[in-house]
Amino acid sequence: MITDDPRLSETARRLIVAADDIVWSTASLWEIGIKLSLNRPDFRMGPRWEHLIPEEMSRNNIGRLDLQPSHCAQVAKLPWHHRDPFDRLLAAQALCEKRNLVSRDDFFEAYGISRLW
Repeated sequence: MITDDPRLSETARRLIVAADDIVWSTASLWEIGIKLSLNRPDFRMGPRWEHLIPEEMSRNNIGRLDLQPSHCAQVAKLPWHHRDPFDRLLAAQALCEKRNLVSRDDFFEAYGISRLW
């Protein structure tokens, strides 16, 4: 969103802008770090990304959702609809916090999560 990535759907973009209460997961920073370390050609971030993301989120009044023990406990209870550890953590956070999730990945719905895209 903050880099104006064209992969973000127009519907998702509108929903994010219109939302009153939106949060971002610090688990996403972990995932970004992993993807950058793998030098994935489809994934690039500029310098200072680890500062830019929290700064932009704060500037846009988007709250931060930190990892909690309850989120980890929920991961352990999730059925194996998906194997990606980052996505499983996001699913657990969405379930624990009773939140919608903005994602193009439809497997989140198998967990009973309201997915917006």
